[in-house]
Amino acid sequence: MTRIGVALEITPPRELREDVLLRRARLLGELAEAVHVIQRRDRLPSVEAAARLERHGIPAVWHLVNRGRSRAELEAEIARAAEAGLRAALLPPTLASLVVRIREVIPGARIGVTADPYGPRDRVLANLWPKLDAGATFVQTQPIFEAEALATLAEAVRARAPSVAIVPMLIPLTSVAAAERLGERLGVPVPERLLRGLEEQGESFGWRAFAELVRDLARSGLADTIAVMTQEADPPKPFGDRIAAAFAASHSP
Repeated sequence: MTRIGVALEITPPRELREDVLLRRARLLGELAEAVHVIQRRDRLPSVEAAARLERHGIPAVWHLVNRGRSRAELEAEIARAAEAGLRAALLPPTLASLVVRIREVIPGARIGVTADPYGPRDRVLANLWPKLDAGATFVQTQPIFEAEALATLAEAVRARAPSVAIVPMLIPLTSVAAAERLGERLGVPVPERLLRGLEEQGESFGWRAFAELVRDLARSGLADTIAVMTQEADPPKPFGDRIAAAFAASHSP
């Protein structure tokens, strides 16, 4: 069984509240090897939040969003990341040229790009290959709820670029309402089996399903790291403990 890496994806606070930022980043304690910081307009900029985490010794991945932004704005943000000592970035749908530019400004940076495991295979891969050829080092997906959802994309990446890490996103779902909300907001298919189990058995089923998915991914070899995101921006520590327990169980004989 592959011992799988863990990253935590967090939403930064609306303003610079270092206590809130650190509490969110430390939800999984030492289990998380890195913390990905989402970029949202109404929140502290990802690059600034990531810089704060790095100052506290927490490896951070900043999200660089290019849609609707000028070249000058992107150049300024990349320069800020380099100045802050950031060494990892995730680029949502973007151009290969932006991967090249980050590599020029931050040599040796870990650069991730996103890919849709649910989209038409040929179109998804045609969009992905130029970014990997430009130097992206990991591929992160939208949330998945079954290992099979990752298989086609992961196998294609393994065959074409075996050194590129595959990082599926997982989100624990503990109620039907939460599952339906997520499906509508992100446009990802939530399996009927999961919805039915949540309806009949509630939260306990959701945690079992999450733990089983972590175990299946660890056994399959399809993923190198799992990025975990929570629907709540600031979940309580017991929620983080349940996530950590799922990973601990996946590593047991």
